[in-house]
Amino acid sequence: MKAKSVLILGGGLSGVGTAHALAEAGWKNITIVERAPKLGGLAGSFERDGHFYPLGYHHILERDRTLLFFLDRIGARSSVRWRRIRMLFRLAGGLHDLADPIGFLRFPMALVDKLRFVALMLRAFGKSDWTDWQDKSARDLLDAWGSPGVREAIFEKLTRLKFELPCEEVSGAWLGARLHFREGSTPLGYIPNANWTKVLCDGVAQLVEQAGLTVRLRESVARLVTEGDRVVAAELANGERLPADLFVSSVPTEVYTTLVPRDATPQLQEIRYTALLSVVCATKQKITPDFYWMNLASLDRTACGLFTLSSLNPTIGAPGDTTLNFVTHLRDRTRPTFALSDEALLAAYREDFRQIFGFELEPFWTNIARVPMYSPIFTQGYRNPPLRSATWENMYFAGNYRTFPSIVSTGTALGSGVETAQAILGDHGQTSELASRAAAFRW
Repeated sequence: MKAKSVLILGGGLSGVGTAHALAEAGWKNITIVERAPKLGGLAGSFERDGHFYPLGYHHILERDRTLLFFLDRIGARSSVRWRRIRMLFRLAGGLHDLADPIGFLRFPMALVDKLRFVALMLRAFGKSDWTDWQDKSARDLLDAWGSPGVREAIFEKLTRLKFELPCEEVSGAWLGARLHFREGSTPLGYIPNANWTKVLCDGVAQLVEQAGLTVRLRESVARLVTEGDRVVAAELANGERLPADLFVSSVPTEVYTTLVPRDATPQLQEIRYTALLSVVCATKQKITPDFYWMNLASLDRTACGLFTLSSLNPTIGAPGDTTLNFVTHLRDRTRPTFALSDEALLAAYREDFRQIFGFELEPFWTNIARVPMYSPIFTQGYRNPPLRSATWENMYFAGNYRTFPSIVSTGTALGSGVETAQAILGDHGQTSELASRAAAFRW
């Protein structure tokens, strides 16, 4: 069989996962086109005074087997450390720790609802397959397994923080998968004296380089050229055309459909993305109480969440630094908050800080990231698009919009890329054990 050429749109982790899996199966004529200066996408980093920081909060999950598999593959396994973190809810001017028995008892929710909340969490922890909840809402799940009181006290606030949507519009399968992973109550991983996402991105980029694949950085695709029922080339912004036999889109669906508007693949056109504002800053001030994750569940602040990155990884910056991450999730990039000037956004976040802690935040540097298409919005009835295009016979898809109802993470992005590579190999009479090896990986 003549070796096929593959062009991958996007150098995020799903695109890199596809490239690596194909290369491991012997495919070498692979090109990744990425508009950023480095591979990694949303797992990218920035540098300040010789230290590297994530664009926004990231942590390693104990159950994210694909991520753990890749960390092992790049030689970072022995560097990972685990730490129990503290998650707080800010509600009615108070801070509440639901993992602490006394804090849980003091939380403003009826005692009977607290018992139902515990029952909900235990039941969700024992269920790994949530496909039977795809057509039901988070409200259906919470009212059936918990109670309306549990939903109103906790989850109506959380779905608005995540999607700006009420529980009745959010997928029950998505919420169930989040509860199953227990993201806020299990130890989270980090790598001392490093930003672990940079370690991951550098490692997988090295895998691509060692395989001899072609990477075109700082290049934007303007459109896809089609003939009949096939895509024949990607045309770059400078007019250059890159032909290939097979194409993989790992960019957001809203981007892909502007490149080739006539794709009629089911579900593809309906997918919408939240927007994200993420400000990482450093201060010499000490903050109490200590926490890693704070949900601003009062819904009266500009930020949706506040993370103390140095609480999870005390070595992420210089000694004595406290590294904070203000995060705002928006329903879409047209929301007025997304268009705030840098000065207005920083002023709003500093006011959030003052309202929470009672004193002024004094950062000595800040980094602002604006992500117009961050996470797919998992509404009730959400379905993954097919892996193959229904219009173009040589177009495949990879990305976290195809990993529903699992939580969206660096690991699911990598896993989606591996799954896409496996489909390409299968269509050409080859097999790969990479996906099964990642799924079976044990730390």
